[in-house]
Parts: sequence; structure tokens; C-alpha cells
Amino acid sequence: MEKKEIVIGRNSVLEYIKELNNPSDAKLLISKSAHGKIINTIAENSKKKGIPIEYCEKEKLSKYCSSSKHQGVILQILMESHRLDENEFLNHVLLERGILVLLDQLTDPHNIGSIIRTAEALGAAGLVITKSRSTDINSTVIKTSSGATAHLRILTISNISNFIEKAKKIGFWIIGTGERGNAKLSLLKEMKPSIIIIGNEGKGIRRLTQEKCDIIAQIPLKGKISSLNASVAAGIILYEALKD
Repeated sequence: MEKKEIVIGRNSVLEYIKELNNPSDAKLLISKSAHGKIINTIAENSKKKGIPIEYCEKEKLSKYCSSSKHQGVILQILMESHRLDENEFLNHVLLERGILVLLDQLTDPHNIGSIIRTAEALGAAGLVITKSRSTDINSTVIKTSSGATAHLRILTISNISNFIEKAKKIGFWIIGTGERGNAKLSLLKEMKPSIIIIGNEGKGIRRLTQEKCDIIAQIPLKGKISSLNASVAAGIILYEALKD
């Protein structure tokens, strides 16, 4: 099944163009007033791949979103919406001794986009999100990730408990995160393959999910603020888990 999607923002558009395999499914809109090196790079890459380009007035792009968001460029694309096979995906990560990031009902698209960007940049094997009570991979997520959604494999699941149990049976460590954790971050790089769970922005990891974790990792804080933004916390934890 396919769905029409727009990719906004200069960096995100460029990353999607680089990964695009079927140019007939895409169209690039560029504002006549948009200039700069990255605009030229986007246009050059589009021409090389045979993606149709329409130079138009800024107002046409602003019908999709504000100019501060689209930055003078929009990529219209048909994205394949297909369900990755959970077993095949888990076994692939297992063989690579990789790390997956599981988002337990995160709803802020900016947090999700930032986590995707960090996960891809640091070398995570993929991201797992829930079908319900979570935000879809929409244009805001794509833009916030700077196009990292074009490179990182994203698996959508229906049931977190079943997915975790399946992963544990084949040898994954399940690592929760939270203020009440008692495991040092230095342990994480030795615990592979693993699934690192990032909880909801306000409530954290749900109790039933937390009960299935092998350990709960905590970031030691020294200041008066007792918690971190979900995407900031994810970045610190993933750095420790994925560093050499």
C-alpha cells in the first residue's frame, strides 16, 4: 500500500532525494525566491535522478505549511507503507549484535524526530514505535530528524509486551530508562544485542513495560533539575551504549 507524503525542509528533502529509487513517484517544488548552495545541490541531485522540478511562487509552498518550515522546498513523494517482518528484523539485528530503540508511547513529533536523528547518527540498527498512542512518522518528524527517517529502519508494532517477549526469547537484553534506575550507563555497551526503551515525555515507561526490563538505566544528574527531555536523555544513553 502507498501513501502520499510531503517532505519539508532543505536537509530532509536532500536526504530523501539521495535515497529515492523511483523518481516517477516524486515531484520537487522549489520557491523561485529560494537561493543558496543547498538549494543548488537539491536541484542538481534531482535532475540527476530524473525527478521533475517545478519552480513556483512561495505562496504555493506555503499552502502546505509555513515558509519557516518548508524553507523554500517541498518534495512530494509516494512512500511505500509496508509492515516489516518482526521476526526477520529481530534476527537480522541479533546477528549484528545491534541496538534497537523502542519508543513507549511518545507523542511529541519533535522528540521523536530528534531521537531518530540521534539514533541514526550514532549507529542504532533501527527504531520501534507503537501503532496506537504514538505519533506517526509525519512531515514534522521527518523535518526534525533532518531526513534521518530516510536511512533508519522503522518498525511499527501493535503490542509492546509481545514484541519484548519475542526479543527476549532469542537473546536480546531489554533496557529500560528512568529516574529510579540503578544501572550504570557504562554497562550498556557490553549488553548487545539490546532494545533500549524510551518512555513517554510525561509519564515515562509504563509499569508493565518496566517489569519486562532486565535493567533500568539512569543518567546521574548533579543539578537541581531532576529530569531531562526525552530526546536529550535518549541521546546520552545511546551514546554510551553505542560508543566503541
